[in-house]
Amino acid sequence: MIVNLEKRLFAGAGLVSAMLVALSLAPAACAQGLLTVTPNRSVTTAAGNGSLGYTGDSGAASAATLADPSAVAYDANGNLYLADGRNHVVRQVSAAGAMTTLAGNGIEGYGGDGAAATSAYLDTPTGVAVDATGNVYIADSHNHRIRKVSGGIITTIAGTGTAGFSGDGAAATAAQLWLPSAVAVDGNGNVYIADTNNQRIRKITGTAITTIAGNGEELFSGDGEAATSAVLDSPTGVAVGASGNVYIADRHNQRVRRIAAAGGTISTIAGSGAPSFSGGFSGDGATATTATLARPSGVAVDAAGNVYIADTGNQRIRQVGGGAIATVVGSGQQGYGGDGTAPASVNLNSPKAVAADALGNLAISDQGNQRVRVDTLPSLLFASDNVGVLSAPLSVTLANTGSAPLAVSTTNFSGPFTAVPGGSCPASTVTLAPGASCTENIAFWPVAVGGASGSVSFGGTGVVPQSIRLAGAAVQTVTTVTLNSSLASPLVGEAVTLTATVQLPGAGTPTGTVSFYDGTTLIGTPQTLIAGSAWISTTALSVGTHTITAAYSGDPNFIAATSPALSQSVIDFGFTIASGTGTGTGTGSGTGGSGSGSSPITQTVAPGQPAIYAFTVLPVGGVIFPFPVTLSATGLPPGATVSFSPKVLVFTASGATFTMTIQTSASAALHPGNPFGRALGGSSIALGLLLLPFSGRIRRQARHLRLLSMCAALILSLAAIGGLSGCGTGSGFFGQAPQTYNVNVIGTAAGTTTSLQRFATVSLTVQ
Repeated sequence: MIVNLEKRLFAGAGLVSAMLVALSLAPAACAQGLLTVTPNRSVTTAAGNGSLGYTGDSGAASAATLADPSAVAYDANGNLYLADGRNHVVRQVSAAGAMTTLAGNGIEGYGGDGAAATSAYLDTPTGVAVDATGNVYIADSHNHRIRKVSGGIITTIAGTGTAGFSGDGAAATAAQLWLPSAVAVDGNGNVYIADTNNQRIRKITGTAITTIAGNGEELFSGDGEAATSAVLDSPTGVAVGASGNVYIADRHNQRVRRIAAAGGTISTIAGSGAPSFSGGFSGDGATATTATLARPSGVAVDAAGNVYIADTGNQRIRQVGGGAIATVVGSGQQGYGGDGTAPASVNLNSPKAVAADALGNLAISDQGNQRVRVDTLPSLLFASDNVGVLSAPLSVTLANTGSAPLAVSTTNFSGPFTAVPGGSCPASTVTLAPGASCTENIAFWPVAVGGASGSVSFGGTGVVPQSIRLAGAAVQTVTTVTLNSSLASPLVGEAVTLTATVQLPGAGTPTGTVSFYDGTTLIGTPQTLIAGSAWISTTALSVGTHTITAAYSGDPNFIAATSPALSQSVIDFGFTIASGTGTGTGTGSGTGGSGSGSSPITQTVAPGQPAIYAFTVLPVGGVIFPFPVTLSATGLPPGATVSFSPKVLVFTASGATFTMTIQTSASAALHPGNPFGRALGGSSIALGLLLLPFSGRIRRQARHLRLLSMCAALILSLAAIGGLSGCGTGSGFFGQAPQTYNVNVIGTAAGTTTSLQRFATVSLTVQ
């Protein structure tokens, strides 16, 4: 049995009384603010030439003929699907605008399950939906079934083909439906059905079917309660949002209602009036629940949560967002016209359904005009720009076309776009009086090479959001590389860290590697950039001046570059022994370098006498040595002291000079058991021994005095001669042996992180 969906304008009241009630309940006109943006939306015809028929496959969709297009849906790739009701087919319009038939052979009936969808029979399809994998679901209304096209094959997933209500909790294919008018599918593959003449919304999970809204009665009740206890009246549209909320076009209740994902309670989000209200138009710019609708037949929700209503009897598409409602397409006049003009000037003829694509563009089944119209969001296209570089701004105008003030308090961007100073709108909340406007400047700030898209949405509490699509393209950005060294003049062998930083003209984070070169020789291995910088430490640079560069490899977004050359000096110093003098015998000269002297100078001095050496200290490699050098010495004779003039060397271009004075010790130069002392001591003892036997006799025998004196003089003379001639095996005065010492002269320079020592060796003989 075919049931006319228009047979009940309301329950239990006549047309005249309904009109009287409508007039009595229609809200009084009140001041309302309405936000509009420029650039504005534009409407075009996507399919159908306005003639009733079934033609145009394989050609341009805009040249095809349709027969009562009743539903529309988009897939993830932007292809558009439409239920071509009286042609008994479902058709597809590719993103490029070509028309094909997806399901149905154009003959009214039922058949074809398990075979090619294009060979199947459909009977007045009025609903269509597409899941994330591209499967298409059809509300095959007069066959009382839901059918699915997957891989080109059609099957029945719900309904027995017999009108009625049964089957909840069991297999959906064994359940009865009654004129299912619309179908929707969520991200998990659950299917939702507007089971119109059963006054219910039903859900297929897996293969089982249940009722999620409506108790089967035909009227209005239940807001704030469990949706399964609510009363609906001819639900003809269903949609599901990303958050799981389900939206119902409760047509003869002149409302759009919502089943909350959490808790399953039902509420009205748009539309008002008594249960017998036959519909009307009011409320744009005001709270959606105080507005009036007229036979809303279709509902859709976009990715941002905005809800769109096919307000069929009002010849409009309306949007609910920010708690308010506004017309986005339609003049309110029934007819055809307005393509390419402002959406408010477009005439529609019984718009039956609406669908939003991933970008927020709307498809409208303009049923009475035998067309599918597309309402395209306004867009700004930015010129090609460099990655990370803020583009020149483009301007958007915000205007209040209503009769009360409004406040735009939110500006939300998606994609690499941002607001920039320069417009007349304030940086915070934009408050607009009726008729007032201001401009907002928007810029493209690309983060990667290639095309980029996004959007900006303006809204606020009580303001229906208005969006603009944004697009631009970016190319690789030129970079520069700076190179720094941790040490201006490192000592030879001292660790130096080379740091390269990739500089950008704008924002962004370059990736890739940096290679460091000493001339043409690679230092170490290429280093990975971290937060735009790379570094390497080395102790291998030889003495002298090096030409260091850093080469950035580039990445997909940023162009390779090489730093300017950095001159890196590595320094050392060494001794040259110019001359030596001493008060003893002998002079000489020699040289000393890194380590020890190759021709040590030799001086001979007597104990207690100084030895003086003169040195020149030169930088190695011709680079001025910037650090002071502190002098010291080791290997001195016992008791000797050393002094330097100056003690600390400061280099000039010609190096530095100093003298070293070694002051020997007179006492310390004597050998233990001084030979001269031994000679004197031995002679004294011998003399005493010789004189001891004669002491008494000297007193008694004066005559022998002269003889004893002569003997003593003789003994002393012999002792003296023995000392001078080196009696025994010794040599020198009273037998002292010469001692030679190798004295190390040490220069110590304290660098930034380490010290450097260099040596020279001189020879000193103490005689």
